[in-house]
Amino acid sequence: MHNMINKRQFIEMTVKDQHSVIFKVNNQNEFFRGVSKELNEGYLFVETEEGKNTKFKMDDIIEIYVIKSSSSKHCAIQSHSLMKGSKDDLEDLVLQFESLNDDVKKQITSSLSKVLGKQVNISKMDITSYNLTEIEMIANMINEYILTIKTLDIRSELLELYNNMDLPQKTCFGKGLNHDRE
Repeated sequence: MHNMINKRQFIEMTVKDQHSVIFKVNNQNEFFRGVSKELNEGYLFVETEEGKNTKFKMDDIIEIYVIKSSSSKHCAIQSHSLMKGSKDDLEDLVLQFESLNDDVKKQITSSLSKVLGKQVNISKMDITSYNLTEIEMIANMINEYILTIKTLDIRSELLELYNNMDLPQKTCFGKGLNHDRE
Protein backbone atom coordinates (compact mmCIF):
# COMPACT_ATOMS: atom_id res chain seq x y z
CA MET A 1 0.00 0.00 0.00
CA HIS A 2 2.88 2.32 0.75
CA ASN A 3 4.01 1.87 -2.85
CA MET A 4 0.68 2.95 -4.31
CA ILE A 5 0.65 6.13 -2.24
CA ASN A 6 4.19 7.02 -3.32
CA LYS A 7 3.53 6.21 -6.96
CA ARG A 8 0.36 8.27 -6.82
CA GLN A 9 2.23 11.20 -5.23
CA PHE A 10 4.87 10.98 -7.94
CA ILE A 11 2.25 10.92 -10.70
CA GLU A 12 0.33 13.78 -9.05
CA MET A 13 3.55 15.82 -9.11
CA THR A 14 3.94 15.14 -12.85
CA VAL A 15 0.37 16.31 -13.46
CA LYS A 16 0.65 19.39 -11.25
CA ASP A 17 3.78 20.56 -13.07
CA GLN A 18 2.61 19.31 -16.50
CA HIS A 19 5.87 17.37 -16.93
CA SER A 20 6.98 15.43 -19.95
CA VAL A 21 6.90 11.77 -18.96
CA ILE A 22 8.04 8.44 -20.31
CA PHE A 23 6.38 5.40 -18.84
CA LYS A 24 5.81 1.71 -19.28
CA VAL A 25 2.50 -0.06 -18.80
CA ASN A 26 1.83 -3.67 -17.78
CA ASN A 27 1.81 -6.15 -20.68
CA GLN A 28 3.32 -3.65 -23.13
CA ASN A 29 6.85 -3.99 -24.49
CA GLU A 30 7.19 -0.33 -25.38
CA PHE A 31 7.44 2.93 -23.48
CA PHE A 32 4.93 5.75 -23.94
CA ARG A 33 5.83 9.44 -24.02
CA GLY A 34 3.77 12.55 -23.51
CA VAL A 35 2.82 15.30 -21.08
CA SER A 36 0.92 14.49 -17.88
CA LYS A 37 -2.30 16.47 -18.07
CA GLU A 38 -4.77 15.07 -15.55
CA LEU A 39 -5.28 12.40 -12.92
CA ASN A 40 -8.90 11.39 -12.57
CA GLU A 41 -10.57 8.31 -11.06
CA GLY A 42 -7.36 6.26 -11.14
CA TYR A 43 -6.44 7.18 -14.70
CA LEU A 44 -3.54 9.30 -15.90
CA PHE A 45 -4.42 11.40 -18.92
CA VAL A 46 -1.45 12.05 -21.17
CA GLU A 47 -1.18 14.28 -24.22
CA THR A 48 1.05 12.56 -26.76
CA GLU A 49 3.46 14.32 -29.10
CA GLU A 50 0.86 13.92 -31.84
CA GLY A 51 -1.61 15.92 -29.74
CA LYS A 52 -3.80 12.94 -28.83
CA ASN A 53 -5.15 12.63 -25.30
CA THR A 54 -4.79 9.08 -24.04
CA LYS A 55 -5.67 7.62 -20.65
CA PHE A 56 -3.75 4.95 -18.78
CA LYS A 57 -4.88 3.15 -15.66
CA MET A 58 -2.52 4.28 -12.91
CA ASP A 59 -2.28 0.78 -11.43
CA ASP A 60 -1.03 -0.49 -14.81
CA ILE A 61 1.90 1.96 -14.91
CA ILE A 62 4.95 -0.04 -13.83
CA GLU A 63 7.73 2.48 -14.62
CA ILE A 64 7.54 6.24 -14.96
CA TYR A 65 10.19 8.85 -15.64
CA VAL A 66 9.96 12.63 -15.70
CA ILE A 67 12.00 14.52 -18.26
CA LYS A 68 13.13 17.98 -17.19
CA SER A 69 14.96 20.25 -19.60
CA SER A 70 16.74 23.34 -18.36
CA SER A 71 18.08 24.10 -21.84
CA SER A 72 18.14 22.54 -25.28
CA LYS A 73 21.48 20.91 -24.41
CA HIS A 74 20.67 19.70 -20.89
CA CYS A 75 18.04 17.20 -19.84
CA ALA A 76 17.50 15.44 -16.50
CA ILE A 77 15.46 12.34 -15.82
CA GLN A 78 13.78 11.65 -12.50
CA SER A 79 12.04 8.40 -11.64
CA HIS A 80 9.98 6.78 -8.98
CA SER A 81 12.64 4.19 -8.23
CA LEU A 82 10.85 2.04 -5.67
CA MET A 83 7.81 1.40 -7.77
CA LYS A 84 7.79 -2.26 -8.75
CA GLY A 85 7.00 -4.65 -5.93
CA SER A 86 7.42 -1.96 -3.30
CA LYS A 87 6.87 -4.22 -0.33
CA ASP A 88 9.65 -6.51 -1.57
CA ASP A 89 11.87 -3.55 -2.53
CA LEU A 90 11.42 -1.96 0.88
CA GLU A 91 12.10 -5.27 2.62
CA ASP A 92 15.23 -5.74 0.47
CA LEU A 93 16.36 -2.25 1.42
CA VAL A 94 15.94 -3.05 5.12
CA LEU A 95 17.76 -6.39 4.66
CA GLN A 96 20.63 -4.59 2.93
CA PHE A 97 20.82 -2.16 5.83
CA GLU A 98 20.66 -4.94 8.43
CA SER A 99 23.55 -6.76 6.72
CA LEU A 100 25.88 -3.84 7.53
CA ASN A 101 27.92 -3.75 10.72
CA ASP A 102 26.63 -1.77 13.71
CA ASP A 103 29.09 1.11 13.34
CA VAL A 104 28.08 1.66 9.72
CA LYS A 105 24.37 1.46 10.60
CA LYS A 106 24.89 4.15 13.27
CA GLN A 107 26.83 6.30 10.85
CA ILE A 108 24.13 6.04 8.17
CA THR A 109 21.20 6.69 10.52
CA SER A 110 23.05 9.58 12.16
CA SER A 111 23.79 11.21 8.80
CA LEU A 112 20.24 10.70 7.57
CA SER A 113 18.82 12.06 10.84
CA LYS A 114 20.84 15.26 10.38
CA VAL A 115 19.82 15.66 6.75
CA LEU A 116 16.13 14.90 7.33
CA GLY A 117 15.94 16.80 10.61
CA LYS A 118 14.35 13.90 12.47
CA GLN A 119 15.37 10.60 14.05
CA VAL A 120 15.74 7.94 11.35
CA ASN A 121 15.12 4.27 12.11
CA ILE A 122 15.49 1.72 9.35
CA SER A 123 13.42 -1.36 10.08
CA LYS A 124 10.61 -3.27 8.38
CA MET A 125 8.10 -1.48 10.56
CA ASP A 126 9.58 2.04 10.26
CA ILE A 127 10.48 2.10 6.55
CA THR A 128 6.86 2.51 5.44
CA SER A 129 6.53 5.73 7.47
CA TYR A 130 8.88 7.63 5.14
CA ASN A 131 7.81 9.48 2.03
CA LEU A 132 9.23 8.82 -1.44
CA THR A 133 12.01 11.40 -1.20
CA GLU A 134 13.13 10.10 2.19
CA ILE A 135 13.09 6.47 0.99
CA GLU A 136 15.13 7.40 -2.09
CA MET A 137 17.63 9.21 0.13
CA ILE A 138 17.88 6.20 2.47
CA ALA A 139 18.26 3.79 -0.47
CA ASN A 140 20.89 5.98 -2.14
CA MET A 141 22.97 6.27 1.03
CA ILE A 142 22.87 2.52 1.71
CA ASN A 143 23.64 1.65 -1.93
CA GLU A 144 26.47 4.18 -2.13
CA TYR A 145 28.03 2.77 1.02
CA ILE A 146 27.73 -0.81 -0.26
CA LEU A 147 29.18 0.21 -3.64
CA THR A 148 32.12 1.91 -1.91
CA ILE A 149 32.82 -1.15 0.23
CA LYS A 150 32.51 -3.52 -2.75
CA THR A 151 34.91 -1.34 -4.75
CA LEU A 152 37.44 -1.48 -1.91
CA ASP A 153 36.96 -5.26 -1.64
CA ILE A 154 37.50 -5.70 -5.38
CA ARG A 155 40.65 -3.55 -5.26
CA SER A 156 42.06 -5.55 -2.35
CA GLU A 157 41.18 -8.85 -4.10
CA LEU A 158 42.92 -7.71 -7.27
CA LEU A 159 45.97 -6.60 -5.30
CA GLU A 160 46.05 -9.94 -3.49
CA LEU A 161 45.73 -11.83 -6.80
CA TYR A 162 48.54 -9.76 -8.27
CA ASN A 163 50.78 -10.37 -5.26
CA ASN A 164 50.08 -14.12 -5.43
CA MET A 165 50.87 -14.40 -9.13
CA ASP A 166 53.97 -16.36 -10.05
CA LEU A 167 55.66 -13.58 -11.99
CA PRO A 168 59.28 -13.67 -13.16
CA GLN A 169 61.61 -11.96 -10.72
CA LYS A 170 63.80 -10.58 -13.47
CA THR A 171 62.65 -8.84 -16.62
CA CYS A 172 64.78 -9.17 -19.74
CA PHE A 173 64.28 -7.89 -23.20
CA GLY A 174 64.89 -10.38 -25.99
CA LYS A 175 67.48 -9.83 -28.66
CA GLY A 176 66.16 -8.72 -31.99
CA LEU A 177 67.06 -10.36 -35.25
CA ASN A 178 70.42 -9.30 -36.57
CA HIS A 179 70.14 -8.03 -40.09
CA ASP A 180 73.23 -7.15 -41.99
CA ARG A 181 72.91 -3.78 -43.55
CA GLU A 182 74.58 -3.30 -46.83
